[in-house]
Amino acid sequence: MTDQPVIHWFRRDLRLTDNRALNAALASGKPVVTVFIFDPRILNSRNVGAPRMSFMLNALDNLQTTIWKNGGRLLFMRGVPEKALPDLVEQTGAAAVYCNRDYTPYAKRRDDHVNEGLTVPLRIYDDALIMQPGSVMTNKGDPYTVYTPFKKKWRSQITRDDYTIHDTPSGDLYRIQNVDTHDFPSLKDLGFQSFDVPAASEEHAKQRLEAFSDSTIYAYDERRNELTIDPFDADGGTSQLSPYFRMGILSPRQAFTAAAKAGENAPDKDAKASVTAWADELIWREFYSHVMAHYPHVYGGNFNATYDNLEWQHDPEGLAAWKEGQTGYPVIDAAMRQLKAVGWLPNRVRMIVSSFLTKDQLIDWREGERHFMQYLIDGDPAANNGGWQWAAGTGTDAQPYFRIFNPVSQSKKFDPAGDYIRRWVPELTDLGGDDIHEPWKLKQPPKAYPEPILEHKAARERTLDAFKRARES
Repeated sequence: MTDQPVIHWFRRDLRLTDNRALNAALASGKPVVTVFIFDPRILNSRNVGAPRMSFMLNALDNLQTTIWKNGGRLLFMRGVPEKALPDLVEQTGAAAVYCNRDYTPYAKRRDDHVNEGLTVPLRIYDDALIMQPGSVMTNKGDPYTVYTPFKKKWRSQITRDDYTIHDTPSGDLYRIQNVDTHDFPSLKDLGFQSFDVPAASEEHAKQRLEAFSDSTIYAYDERRNELTIDPFDADGGTSQLSPYFRMGILSPRQAFTAAAKAGENAPDKDAKASVTAWADELIWREFYSHVMAHYPHVYGGNFNATYDNLEWQHDPEGLAAWKEGQTGYPVIDAAMRQLKAVGWLPNRVRMIVSSFLTKDQLIDWREGERHFMQYLIDGDPAANNGGWQWAAGTGTDAQPYFRIFNPVSQSKKFDPAGDYIRRWVPELTDLGGDDIHEPWKLKQPPKAYPEPILEHKAARERTLDAFKRARES
């Protein structure tokens, strides 16, 4: 090697296109060594499961193929980054390490420790969000804790430059040899069971975004609450791009650029409103990342300390029934079975099952947050935490404690024909009308399906009393 290289450390930015840290490394004019590190602290976390790990390995496999075609080699290492990166710097003689910022409390601590242990600069770039934490603040200089004013300020500040997609500069992705790294691991090597996931290549993600923004996006506002959407079906009512954002296979700038173009080409006002509704969901994603960056205690604790004394129910059997889809409430059970089967849920049922666990069963939202992180392919710490605290009424921009979803009325409204329930709860296949939503009311309920584990009206009153006591104390 004639030139001293630099290292690009891939984390949740598994793409070559519009990758700010990678672009900066390539623009340095030095050969770029690329690496991904399997951190045992993440692999062994209770918040990690086979679906997301399988999707990540799928993405890494495609990424290493793309890098090889571009003249480079993606190295794989196992161990804590605080040790692995200094070792790689020593072996390669690298002049610097480049990476993109992550905003979780763990990621911040890890990067601080990595920086302390390196003898070369650690250059960190803001890539995962369009507007970085600290850039969208109230007029008093405080972080926003309510979504709508955050969204208004976010939109008032954004310029075309903020979401411009930058082409990958010409540079040398170096096919380095003779370094102490590991072979590409299997799920079994990492301690996980196999799980079927959608294609996770950068090219596939771009095609999905293009297909969605060219047509389906114009019906998004009308169809996004449909429960019968096939997971990862490009013709479904939603984009189902969240796993690609989670792993950084797509950049937020690519998504917002597509939305802006779709808005310009919208055929009518309703179509344009649908585009705006989808773009607003991208801003929700940014909002929750800002909340976690400014208030790291939300990761593991209530944002609203009023509810630190809330008397959650210790109910292992009830929690197990919820996880396994055996609550006796068909829409809840359909959703929880779908989650385990495919690692994804429509947003509407995420809200329904979250409300049921926290408001009907009065079980601590952290139990649900962890279960979702174990099974969701798109499980994102900030968005998942924000969604669960919203449902529980303990968060920033939270659903009020007194607003409790009725699982039966939600089922009738968003799955009126019962098609979603029939797909995931075969015990109820032969039922129709209101019976499929309330099978316990039949003179002869299906024997293979459980009775409801609770009565909604009584559960609602218990929850209201519990929240009242917490507020008074």
